[in-house]
Amino acid sequence: MTKEDALEARLREVEARLRALEDTEEIKKLTRIYGYYLDKALWDDVLALFTDDCEIEISFLGVYRGKAQAEKLFKRILGEGPAKSGPAGLEYGRLFNHMIQQGVVHVAPDGRNASGRWRCFLQTGEFGKSAWWGEGPYEIRYRKDGDLQRWKMSSLHYYRTFHVPFEEGWAKSRSLKSSGINRDFPPDLPPTEDYEPHPGVYVPPFHYKNPISGR
Repeated sequence: MTKEDALEARLREVEARLRALEDTEEIKKLTRIYGYYLDKALWDDVLALFTDDCEIEISFLGVYRGKAQAEKLFKRILGEGPAKSGPAGLEYGRLFNHMIQQGVVHVAPDGRNASGRWRCFLQTGEFGKSAWWGEGPYEIRYRKDGDLQRWKMSSLHYYRTFHVPFEEGWAKSRSLKSSGINRDFPPDLPPTEDYEPHPGVYVPPFHYKNPISGR
């Protein structure tokens, strides 16, 4: 290999690493933006962040496939339930904070797919009536989508670690799985995993191997 060939190879390697770093940063921003929109029940803004063929699984509600089903999940199940909302977003007196952090993002070698793991700490409730704590990890898949090839979420799975009344907290209250499958707006598939939230201990599958041991 000539010096020119080696230099070109090195340049391609650096360009690929730079693209991966830029993609990672864009994915992190996308996910944090999702959290802020979710906070205020801005459902149309939330839906715009997903691919048309998306799959969404939140806790034990089942798997919702495609934009039409995702819209039912956000607007009709969450938006008429814990995140009660109207055209302008979250209703007066409601709280639906989702603080998304601890992001670990890996961009695939093809530069078109990626995976991320995040942790969500949430506060929900209604003024004068109820308040809840909650926490759990997300496993999210991303794909470059559309004519502009922008990153969107193609698959999202939220795992409930705990969801308990504020007054009792996780020390006194046992976390329930959830209200279960919604009969009025059913999912396309039942929940893909069955586990017990806190005080049960469940580790959702990691999308990555241990960077040191390789396990």
